[in-house]
Amino acid sequence: MSVRDPSNDDIVPGAGLVSPSKYDLLLAAVPTLLVAGAVGAARLALPASVGTGLGSLLAALLVGYGLFVEPPVGGRDT
Repeated sequence: MSVRDPSNDDIVPGAGLVSPSKYDLLLAAVPTLLVAGAVGAARLALPASVGTGLGSLLAALLVGYGLFVEPPVGGRDT
């Protein structure tokens, strides 16, 4: 049986939510870039493959940056 350890919670009582780390923001940017590429292609009358391809290329660059330039080490940033 698992027991919840309240000392490990990311939410501090009375302080609200903990701010997201840079890796959380990088992960949020990946689908944002993919959607922006698709919407941009539709607005510019380009093929959908061009927009999503460009969005996915930018998303892949962000993932590569997060993995190889600024790799995560240890636990959550403070």
